[in-house]
Amino acid sequence: MRILLTGGGTAGHIWPIVAIAENLKKNRRINFLYVGSFSGLEKKVAKDFNVPFQGICVGKWRAYFSLMNFWDLLKTLFGIIQAFFILLSYRPNVVFAKGGFVTFPILFWLKFFKIPLVIHESDAVVGKANRWASRLARKICVGFPLKYYQNMPFEKMVFTGIPLRAEFFNTQVIKEERQTILITGGSQGSHFINEIILKILPSLLEKYEIYHLCGENDFNIISQNNLVQNDHYHLENFSENMPKLIASADLIITRAGATTFAEIGALARAAILIPYPNAAADHQTINAKIYTEAQAAIMATEKNLTASSLLSIINRLMEDEKMRLLLGHHARQFAQKDSAQQITDILFEAATYEK
Repeated sequence: MRILLTGGGTAGHIWPIVAIAENLKKNRRINFLYVGSFSGLEKKVAKDFNVPFQGICVGKWRAYFSLMNFWDLLKTLFGIIQAFFILLSYRPNVVFAKGGFVTFPILFWLKFFKIPLVIHESDAVVGKANRWASRLARKICVGFPLKYYQNMPFEKMVFTGIPLRAEFFNTQVIKEERQTILITGGSQGSHFINEIILKILPSLLEKYEIYHLCGENDFNIISQNNLVQNDHYHLENFSENMPKLIASADLIITRAGATTFAEIGALARAAILIPYPNAAADHQTINAKIYTEAQAAIMATEKNLTASSLLSIINRLMEDEKMRLLLGHHARQFAQKDSAQQITDILFEAATYEK
């Protein structure tokens, strides 16, 4: 059986594909290929995790006027041509699409080649690419229970949770001498989180071990700041070793991407969520509200958050071990251990049914 995997742009799209790929490796009857942007993060991650990969040109469409829209339109057209030849030569039995602009060129040809499609949506709000793809899809796998979704074809939907790498369920919790805080803004980093953390960093370093994933854009500036020259501060732009970092953390400060929170839940850690307010359809805020209603995390909004209020929240949580354990316990429900296998089974069913 040949399975084509596609999706990318952010780690939230890429890591679930890697998790499924690692599950597919267990079955020698399966041949799979990951198609993503030739210049995106997915290319590096696929190489590092030994996932067969082929890159194509990827454009994007901005909701505002920009001359770059015309250039990206040309890139998209070229990507569509590349996708045609990939599908023609590889002839997959089924396609799995995780979302992102990179999926469009592949999905464009599926009716022509009569290839069944399975898609996955991690967030509580379905993204533009997946909303369009839902009309073509045989099955729609989702990261939240179905009650959180609206205006979707429910007869196609299956609650699978978000596929995670096996390490998130096998990694032992590691304790540092000091209490440890992990700060991350996702694969692209968060300028807001980086700035507010730097304001309170001296106070944090008096008590805690700090691991900070700041993103590529701010890495050079932050690394040259005198404040960060401290043995208890560890700065990276991006890390592929999130299982170990999350397992070592007593508290995590992060955006509210669904994949990140599933990883946190798998290791039952406490988190402060700061949703990105400009996310499409404000999906991060909606995600975060679901987590807080389940008493699985603490949410703070950019609009109301100050450096002093964040420091106060951090100190209160770090002093209250019972609260952190309770948050972690409730967070665990958002991590489905068998998600990758469930999706693999659905891919087999879709491909077999087509025959």
